Amino acid sequence: MAATKNAELAEQFRMPPSNATHQALLTMSRAILEKATAQKEMLVSLGMSEHVLDELATVLGQYEQTVTATSAGRREHVGARADLEAVGSEISNQIRLLDKVVRYRLADNAELVAAWDSARNVAGPFKTKNAPQSGGGNQTPKAA
Repeated sequence: MAATKNAELAEQFRMPPSNATHQALLTMSRAILEKATAQKEMLVSLGMSEHVLDELATVLGQYEQTVTATSAGRREHVGARADLEAVGSEISNQIRLLDKVVRYRLADNAELVAAWDSARNVAGPFKTKNAPQSGGGNQTPKAA
């Protein structure tokens, strides 16, 4: 009879699977805490420390705060990345526009165009996934 009762008791407090999400682990752990609190007298009579459930409630509260903070951090990261990509795209557009203006203004002076090409490629060239490199196929190669 005691073995059957222990098996039934163990079944009520089954651990969540190791691949459970943080939210699933939290939900399942809260349910276990609720069941254990309802049966606290019996569990203490079987040898459980009286303070275990209070400690579990405290740890679950800390875990929930950590999960919440982690989720907020992920949302902020996604938003910041999107902002960074938008700003980077705008900078690329401005640089392409500047390149076209400079090339137009220097079109009569091959030496200045070569100097511009040299200066422009010091830190780059920068390439974006969505837009081709400025000046992309309309440059004519110089004769040696």
